[in-house]
Amino acid sequence: MLTWEGYAPAAQVERFKALIKEKYDEDLEFKISYVSSSEEYFYQLRRKRVDILTPSHNIIKDDRFNLIEKGLLLAINLDNIPNYFKLLPSLQWADYCTVDANVYSVALAHGPYGLAYNVDKVQPAPTSWNVLWDEQMKQQYSLSSDYYEVNVYITALALGFDPQDIANIDKLRSEEVLNKLTALIKNASGLWEGVDKPEDLEDNKLAAAWGFSFPGLKKHGQHWKIAQPKEGTTGWVDGHALSYTLEGKPRLKRIAEEWINFTIGEQFQWQAIVNGIGSEPVNLYISENLSAEQRAGLPNFEQQFITDNRILWPILSRRQRNVIEQLWEKALERAK
Repeated sequence: MLTWEGYAPAAQVERFKALIKEKYDEDLEFKISYVSSSEEYFYQLRRKRVDILTPSHNIIKDDRFNLIEKGLLLAINLDNIPNYFKLLPSLQWADYCTVDANVYSVALAHGPYGLAYNVDKVQPAPTSWNVLWDEQMKQQYSLSSDYYEVNVYITALALGFDPQDIANIDKLRSEEVLNKLTALIKNASGLWEGVDKPEDLEDNKLAAAWGFSFPGLKKHGQHWKIAQPKEGTTGWVDGHALSYTLEGKPRLKRIAEEWINFTIGEQFQWQAIVNGIGSEPVNLYISENLSAEQRAGLPNFEQQFITDNRILWPILSRRQRNVIEQLWEKALERAK
């Protein structure tokens, strides 16, 4: 299995092994590797080094990879995934993971690249991405360095772009966009890599972040939240997919589908996704097994997904990606 760190915690893996032993009388062995960038999925698939993977929604049909079209993924048998119909409706049968009524990825977790703010330092909550360009916020925020495209997206949103146009290269190729993106980079206190860590945010007032650092920041006595900017918030969906290496191995494929079903069940979603990594679950029924106290603090995730103006990252063509990457590189150079 090739996945993001946090998606296969040891305690949950042991629970799953016990389940497989009881159900199939098999002693299951997992070899788990972690990715640092989405591109790794494609290269490990091509080398036949992975059976189960967890790509983000925008990777599967990305022009660079075309994982379904190239036959690198297998269709998932939903008869073996009864928990599938507990997913948020907006994450079922999504265009990014279906072809000819076949599903090639089952959502595991989702979340924003959001406008994060330190509650103790910023009140009231910011209502626009343009707060990052406020003179008072110079050197008071941090950004992702390797997901350059999402920084372009939030710049476009701040300029008033329609959410459907954030990857429209004809509109992005302008001095106005380049100047605003340059200012965003130049005035940041730092650019962090991979996922946001407490040290990436703790000396700041704001950030563009996933929010994975929030549990650690809380331990440091800092309370951070994701704001709901009026322009909308870009976001991702990570899901489990099955490699073509499982073709002709029906028993192993069935066990891989058992893993998918296990990870979208209420217990895994609560313990590993919500409590473990502080991300947003995909299971609508997660609250049913919680105490009244736990349930009281839990938002309506389907409603939240709709009302926070979540804008899923677009699937880019090679031309779009090249233009957006060149825009980022030019802004980086100007920001020096």
